[in-house]
Amino acid sequence: MPNAQGNEFAFLLEAYKVAIEYFDGYATRVATRFNILLGVDIALAGLLANSWLSATTLSSKGMFIISLLGLFISIFLYVQSAQDKFVLKRQIKRINDLRKEIETKIGRQDLPALFSPLDETDLGTRSFVFEGITSWRSNYLSLTRIPAVVSILLIVFWLVTFFLNP
Repeated sequence: MPNAQGNEFAFLLEAYKVAIEYFDGYATRVATRFNILLGVDIALAGLLANSWLSATTLSSKGMFIISLLGLFISIFLYVQSAQDKFVLKRQIKRINDLRKEIETKIGRQDLPALFSPLDETDLGTRSFVFEGITSWRSNYLSLTRIPAVVSILLIVFWLVTFFLNP
């Protein structure tokens, strides 16, 4: 008869690996969506700025439509970014819970170094890690927080353009 404890450990280890793969894939999709929507938003802002600075200007209706479209995209980006951050944060918690259970079973505390790119900030042991001017990590300014913050700034930008519209 197979060892039940060995089967449980194999299951936990496989679940841990799958959770990390899901996290990695989801994070990649988040970055791709952010880059596409940010690119569209910046292109609209560039079009608007070009019409302000050039001799040939758009009608006020055209500028309003560009601003409205930019605002819509920024709000969509914010909603998506906030939800993505929620999912990624929950997935990190799930990974850490599995990690703790596995570490208890094997009597080691270094699983992230063995199987994943999780670091001290992901594990919740530190909020800021500084290893030099070109190498640092912060939970306050994380890759999962940047899209939501940028989208809020873009929403403010588009709202301001409504007031600056001639």
